[in-house]
Amino acid sequence: MKFDLTKILDHFNKLNDQTRYAILAGVVVLIILLDVFLLVLPQIGAIADQNDQIKKLSDDTQQVLTDRQRINQLKKNLQDARLQLSSLSKKVRPIQEVPAILSTISSIANEYGVKIDQLVPEKNLQETLTAAADGKYYALPIVINARCEYHMFGHFLNKLENEDMYFILKDFIIQNDEKATSTHSFSLTIDIILVDRR
Repeated sequence: MKFDLTKILDHFNKLNDQTRYAILAGVVVLIILLDVFLLVLPQIGAIADQNDQIKKLSDDTQQVLTDRQRINQLKKNLQDARLQLSSLSKKVRPIQEVPAILSTISSIANEYGVKIDQLVPEKNLQETLTAAADGKYYALPIVINARCEYHMFGHFLNKLENEDMYFILKDFIIQNDEKATSTHSFSLTIDIILVDRR
């Protein structure tokens, strides 16, 4: 079967103007619909897919930037923690320095007019805290009984805290002295943290 375009055109020319315009409008609408469904909608789908990919890349980029800021903050926090650890490890004294620690406590007491009645390490109550690669850590209780004015004892504790020793205040009792109203009796136990590096 042969397709003859001249016959179709002759038949089209014989139609009245309204019918020809209607057919022409139908063909234009059909071409537009084919264009929309075959060309435009797939392009819109591809653009939407690329838009999703762009959004995902943008989110990933933002996450990377946030992570970079967090890494810098974490590095700063790690550096601060290392400095603090270094500072604290200087305060953890070797177990062999117990006599030097007692001497330091005694001299600080003398500096602030604190009269020490008793300064005794309780070696039988020494507690093992942990064992690490660099040695064993202990808490050695030291009992201190002293007499002085209230604010002088505060200065004594403050100076003791700022010394190169790490301690924990366990027991603390204050009593008025019956003989002198401005003087108080202080009884406290501090756990000095020590290390045995072997």
